[in-house]
Amino acid sequence: MTTTGRPELPADLVLEAGDGLVLRRHRAEDVPGIVAQCVDPLTVAFTTVPTPYGPEQAEQFLAACRRDWAAGDVAAFAVVVDGRFAGSVDLRLGEAGWGEVGFALGPWVRGSGVMTRALRCLLAWTFASPGDGVDGPSGAGLAGAGLEGVHWRAQVGNWASRRTAWRCGFRVEGEVRGLLVQRGARRDGWIGSLRCGDPQEPAEPWLGPVLR
Repeated sequence: MTTTGRPELPADLVLEAGDGLVLRRHRAEDVPGIVAQCVDPLTVAFTTVPTPYGPEQAEQFLAACRRDWAAGDVAAFAVVVDGRFAGSVDLRLGEAGWGEVGFALGPWVRGSGVMTRALRCLLAWTFASPGDGVDGPSGAGLAGAGLEGVHWRAQVGNWASRRTAWRCGFRVEGEVRGLLVQRGARRDGWIGSLRCGDPQEPAEPWLGPVLR
């Protein structure tokens, strides 16, 4: 643990979800995929990515990921499928044993279940105690983050994000007016939570639109 009470983030941390799905730190080689994801209309509509977005913005994102990792504030991972960049998932480390997850996928892998698998992989590490660990690339145990719970937030209308959270067991606690800030404007948002030990399966019937 660091002096802030947050878990330390190993520089070489890699998480494996199996079947060619790996969570690793972002690299320079991911820049083309990051750009392609961040110019996608749905990404622009439901996230805070700058617009316009190009290689310069992607390089700034990589620098922020390195800075936040070194500070122990955010564990941001590239989602890699069979060696190809597919998106990002992160754990923003808060105080008193809680954090917040965020995730986004490129349009070329949406609807395939990749993010559900990636998020469950991240949650396994998030909730594993430092003494328990989870499997790494070599099969050796990696120290877990040992958090007690995590929150998820998304802009109202982002049903794809909500469905992924629902599949992973998050309970949507409500809709909050002005919860999120996007490019200087307040947006209504959903918020949900998941505690360590909660089943990572739907906790309630799906009440949103049918998504493929």
